[in-house]
Amino acid sequence: MAPKLERFVSPGKGNGLRATARIKRGELVYSCEPLACCVSNKLSREVCHHCFTRRETLLRCSQCKTARYCNITCQLSPSQNSSEELYTLEEHESHLSSVSEQKKQGLSQLASMLELYLQQEAPDLVREMTSLPPSCREPLSLIAKVTCNCFTISDGELQEIGVGLYPSLSLLNHDCRPNCVMVFKGTKLQLRAVRDINPEEELTISYIETLSLTEDGQKQLEDQYHFTCRCQRCDSQDKDGLMLSGGESTWRPLKEALPRLEGLKAESNWQTLLESCSRLLSTVGCDVPEENLYKLRVTDMALDASVHLGHWEEAVGYGEKTLPVYRQYYPDPHPVHGVQLMRVGKLQHYLVHIEDALETFKQAYQIIKVTHGDDHPMTTDLLMKMEECRTEMDQHSSS
Repeated sequence: MAPKLERFVSPGKGNGLRATARIKRGELVYSCEPLACCVSNKLSREVCHHCFTRRETLLRCSQCKTARYCNITCQLSPSQNSSEELYTLEEHESHLSSVSEQKKQGLSQLASMLELYLQQEAPDLVREMTSLPPSCREPLSLIAKVTCNCFTISDGELQEIGVGLYPSLSLLNHDCRPNCVMVFKGTKLQLRAVRDINPEEELTISYIETLSLTEDGQKQLEDQYHFTCRCQRCDSQDKDGLMLSGGESTWRPLKEALPRLEGLKAESNWQTLLESCSRLLSTVGCDVPEENLYKLRVTDMALDASVHLGHWEEAVGYGEKTLPVYRQYYPDPHPVHGVQLMRVGKLQHYLVHIEDALETFKQAYQIIKVTHGDDHPMTTDLLMKMEECRTEMDQHSSS
């Protein structure tokens, strides 16, 4: 089937992608494998470096001693990107003219290291690169292009597991209220419509986390992607008042504690993290509305810590508190809301809150079937969980 999208010049934005036919809500618009990808350093021992599957036991490469694979098939399988690119690597923007001197210096150091590594470890590749266009063989330009245009590859629960370069989909422009979302099956990126899209309508995604203040989101877009968003949501700052609900004197301690809490999370210091979050929420947090951005972030970290420590009752309590707030901030169908519902549903099911779990799974399914599609493992898992709940409820009513 021919793809329902094409490259075009988007007014005021440059290159973009638009629909060539009517696209229905939930429809798979495009899918592709990466031109290149790599696993995140922190997960290099937990994720297969070919298929990006998490496994307890992985085979280590005997040559580099770093890469790990599910089996010999994954180790010997070359990555293939069979789709025709709408946007070549040569055409990608490096945005070096917009980069700060400090960032450019950091990129230059990386480029020097890359050049030295290639000369020592892959001299044949260096010779082959002389036939490439200048923008694709000059290390600084190449690294800048990759930095600006790569995508974070996430697992089914939207946790980062690596990065990949998907040239055609780099054409997608940003919107704070996008009409498409991206999800992954292994390294394959899938672009799905989250509402009906008309022919010649531009296809958009969000480059940034939805749950951020306008000022923070604008700064990230300017620093990382080198443009200023002028969408209606940014101009109106319509969510900022809700995100900062409550008196500043009451929520400021939560905001100021976040860097330390995030550090504990990065260190997997779950016990200290849970104690710190619980103390904050039970003292200063009592006077802050649930909708407050900083209270929600602390509550989410308390949920993460509780799950890692196996404190299931605490975890479900924190999780259930987040759901009404997620519903407000993540317009359905949004994959982040769907994943949060599924996560809380699993906790409810484990604690034998079967009716609550079934209702939560149903809400998650209404979102996930649109954002992930019927054939995604997340959707299959949800259907199985709902069936388990119904079977357990039938058994309970007949006993």
